[in-house]
Amino acid sequence: MSDEIPLSKFNMTHEEVSAIASLLRNTRAGATVDAYEQTMAARMGRPHCISTSSQGSAIEVAMAAFGLEPGDEVILPAIGARGAAAAARRLGAKAIAIDVDPLTLCMRVDEAEAAITDQTRMVVGSAALGCPDGLEKLATLATRSEFPLLEIVGCALGGRSAGEAVGQFGRIAVLDLGPASPISTGAGGLILTHDDHLDHAARCIRSEGRAIGPGGRLTSKASGMDAPFDDLRAALGLSRLGSMAEAILRREEIAACYIRKLGGNSDLLLQSPPTSVKMGWCHMLVRLSDRFSDQDRDEIIAGMGRHEIDTSSVLELASMTNYPAPVGGGPWPVAERAMMRSICLPFHNDLVESEIDLICQTLELMLTRSSFSRD
Repeated sequence: MSDEIPLSKFNMTHEEVSAIASLLRNTRAGATVDAYEQTMAARMGRPHCISTSSQGSAIEVAMAAFGLEPGDEVILPAIGARGAAAAARRLGAKAIAIDVDPLTLCMRVDEAEAAITDQTRMVVGSAALGCPDGLEKLATLATRSEFPLLEIVGCALGGRSAGEAVGQFGRIAVLDLGPASPISTGAGGLILTHDDHLDHAARCIRSEGRAIGPGGRLTSKASGMDAPFDDLRAALGLSRLGSMAEAILRREEIAACYIRKLGGNSDLLLQSPPTSVKMGWCHMLVRLSDRFSDQDRDEIIAGMGRHEIDTSSVLELASMTNYPAPVGGGPWPVAERAMMRSICLPFHNDLVESEIDLICQTLELMLTRSSFSRD
């Protein structure tokens, strides 16, 4: 068996396997999905929850439900919203990326406000990297400007800003159920909303434009996506809700362990939210100091791999894909600098302190070697 320390990890316990089998026994197709959506809606404090096959499909379904059209503009962060930029462009809208704060890597609200035009139809706030800083200010900006806030929670469950939990700020909030989520189902996305009209529209769009009702009758527009969730993943999701608080607490413990071991290293910058923000830990992101280049970062990642420690250059700019149209806004000096020097370290609930020790010691060894090779 390999001694590799993986970047992320997805597994199921025997208890979860048994629970899934029990939930799926003698049930009609779709019943477990319905139960999961109702349970998640109640857990997140929203009347409606719509499940989809991925976070990306959830974002696109949500944007289409809002009625985003060609020529509309969507303001979004330069980091943590590449999927939203791609979805907006597929719908014919223009994505306007805004630079991020150097400490939190969250969108600068003042720059977002300055980017508003007569064509602005939506603003996207993202906690995809775990930090929800500024979401309450974006919600206020959206309300004042009379356009909706689409809140990308990502995997940052447990996060809070200004005392409010993630998932409560946007007219629609989107959750990621991928491997980094504390309630991962392997893949999937959730759309949460208070709006009855958006709930109906999103369900219709998710189901290839079919209206909800007997026979799956097509709506007049008859357009949509084929992005369903399935009963198997819904059963796994239901089996994990009881341990969600425990999983979030475990992630906070792992993050605190990393911070104790790496916080004093002057070559590294860790995520540093203000005191009004609680992180929803889903990644362990470290940034190299400015004396390192992107080539140094890549060599450090390769060196970690030779020691069987899986790491990644996780950050992607919203502008990294220009199909079918380029992203507007810019320049993004903070986002670009962060992207070139960031490393994502292993982060999952099965990590133990001895593994974190090894990860941190190996990272510091690679930093030292990189410094020597440059001198």
